[in-house]
Amino acid sequence: MSDAPAELKISCRNCGVRLDVSELEPFTVVECPGCGTRLRIPKRFDRYILEKVCGRGTHTIVYRAQDPRLGRRVAVKVLNASGSDAEELGERFLAEAKLVARLNHPGILPIYNCAKLDGKPYLVTRFMEWGDLENLRARGELPPPGTLLRIVTRIAEALQYANQSARVVHHDVKPGNILLAQDYEARLGDFDLADVRELRDLSPCLGLGTPAYASPERLYHGGEDVRGDIFSLGVTLYDLLGGALPFGGEGNTDELYERRREMAFPALSTLRPELPRELSDLVTSMLDFSPERRPGYVAILRVLNDCLRTM
Repeated sequence: MSDAPAELKISCRNCGVRLDVSELEPFTVVECPGCGTRLRIPKRFDRYILEKVCGRGTHTIVYRAQDPRLGRRVAVKVLNASGSDAEELGERFLAEAKLVARLNHPGILPIYNCAKLDGKPYLVTRFMEWGDLENLRARGELPPPGTLLRIVTRIAEALQYANQSARVVHHDVKPGNILLAQDYEARLGDFDLADVRELRDLSPCLGLGTPAYASPERLYHGGEDVRGDIFSLGVTLYDLLGGALPFGGEGNTDELYERRREMAFPALSTLRPELPRELSDLVTSMLDFSPERRPGYVAILRVLNDCLRTM
C-alpha cells in the first residue's frame, strides 16, 4: 500500500485556479500562481477538510472545517492527549458526545458526529462563526448590555433544560464557553466536564474547571450539583455586565474560597447604576456562598425576562 498522501486540491477563491496541495504543509499560506491571492493549505481528516486552527484547550485542538459530504462548515474538536491518562481522557471525551447528543435545545451547541481516527477521538459540532464571548471581549466587540442579557438568558434556559430533562450539570459555565453565530445567536458548548447528578450530589467532579468562575463548594469539596452552575452563571453575568470578576481571578484555591465566603464584592448596581436593581439583586443572590440560598432557574429566568422587557 502506498504511503503517499491522498490527492487534495483547492480552488483559489479569487480567480478559480485549481491547485494540487497534497504535498504542502497543512495550515501554511501560499500564493495562488494565477492571481497572487494568499491561500491557506487545508488538511484532510477522515471525511472532513480542516481549514485552520481556531482554538486550543489543555488536551484538545478545535479546527474550522468543511464537511464535503453535506456541503457545510463545521467545527472539529480533536483530543490531543498522550501519556498514561490518554485512554481515560479518550473515553471521557467520547462520553461528552453521548451526553450532549441527548440534549436538544436551541441554546446548546449540537454535536453532529464523533469517532476515532488513528486512535485520536474527535467530535464534530456546528461551527459558530463569531467565536466565544471571551474572544469577543478581547477584540473589544462585546455587544451592549441588553444583548448580553439576552444571550445569558438563553444560556440560563439551556442550563435549566439540561438539568430538568437529563440531570446534566455543566461544571464550567463562563464567557469562553458561550459561542455565538450571526445576530448573536448563543449556544453553550464545551461539555467536557459535564456529568449527570442528583441535587445535593457533591461527589468529586472531573477537574476544577475555571477557578475564577467556580462555586465555593467546587473549590472546597471538589464537587457541586446544579447550584454550582447557577453560581458560575452569576459570576458570568457579573463579569459581562459589570466588567469585573466579583471575586477576582488571581490567587490559590484557599484564597478564592475565602473571598467567596466573605462575599465582599460591590453590588452590580454599584458598578452599573443604569442596570435594573432587580437584576443586581438577582446576581447577588446567585453568588451566595450557601448553595441553599441561591435561586433556582425558574426564579432566575423570571427576573431575567422581566429585565429584558425594560432594557
